[in-house]
Amino acid sequence: MIKAARACMARDGLDAQMEEIAKRAKVGVGTVYRHFKTKDELVEALAVERFERLRDLALEALAQDDPWESFEGFMRASARIQTEDRALSEVLTSKPETMGRAAEAAGILELVGEILGRAQAAGVVRKDAHPFDVPMLMCALAGTFRNPRSDPERYIGIVLDGLRTPGVAPLTKLPPVAAH
Repeated sequence: MIKAARACMARDGLDAQMEEIAKRAKVGVGTVYRHFKTKDELVEALAVERFERLRDLALEALAQDDPWESFEGFMRASARIQTEDRALSEVLTSKPETMGRAAEAAGILELVGEILGRAQAAGVVRKDAHPFDVPMLMCALAGTFRNPRSDPERYIGIVLDGLRTPGVAPLTKLPPVAAH
C-alpha cells in the first residue's frame, strides 16, 4: 500500500486521493483507511519511509572509500529522491515538522554530518559548510518539481560546485535554532 501511495503522491502531490491510492494498491478504500485513518497519517508513513531510504543511501555513501564520490553520490541521490516526489516536496516546504520528525527518527543529520565531515577532512568540501546546510539545500531543490523547465541535475551540479573547496565567498553564520 505504501508503494502505491508513494507512486500516486509522487505524481499528484498532496492532491492525490485515497480512492486512487486504493485502486492502485488493488484494495478497497476502507482498507486504506484502516491502515491510515487520515491522509496526514499516510504522509507521515511516507516521510518515515523516505528517510529510511535516505539513511540507507547515507550508509552506502559512508562505505565508499573516496570522500568526494561519497558526498557527491549521496547529494545527487538525495536530490533525485527530493525532486521526483511531488507530495514529499510539498510536505517539506509546507509542513517541515513532519519531515523533521522523520529525519530525526532516521538519524539522518548525524549521518550527513559524517559524510560531510569526511569530505571536509579530505579537503574536498569547504570547511565552513555545516550538516544543517544539506537539508536546506534539499528544501531549495524541492521547488524544482513545480517548474516544467527545471533541470534538477543542473541545480545539484551548481550546489555541489558551491560546496567544493576552496569556497570563494565566505558563508554567513548559521542562524540560531529556535526553541520548540
